[in-house]
Amino acid sequence: MGSVIDGKFCKRVRASKHMLREPRGWALDSESLVAAERLGAREAEIEDTESGAIYTASFERIRSKGFRFDRGHGQQICLPFSSGGVRRAEQLVLALGGIA
Repeated sequence: MGSVIDGKFCKRVRASKHMLREPRGWALDSESLVAAERLGAREAEIEDTESGAIYTASFERIRSKGFRFDRGHGQQICLPFSSGGVRRAEQLVLALGGIA
């Protein structure tokens, strides 16, 4: 779940519960990404409510560098941190790697 605001698919999560551990990264529901794109979103913005960090990645980057998987919670796509495709917004450094 999330919402589309100013061309971004925005989602608030807790890293301790929602961050993919192996490989490390943020995973997003593939159907949610498609729906967000229909509403005009072109990038994902994930806010970790525990640390206050905000991570962003374009849908284009998520699709080109991410991988799809299903670990029992439906089809998802993840852009691993190691891909350098997710940006930690407040520091503007490449840190992570996201939506389909």
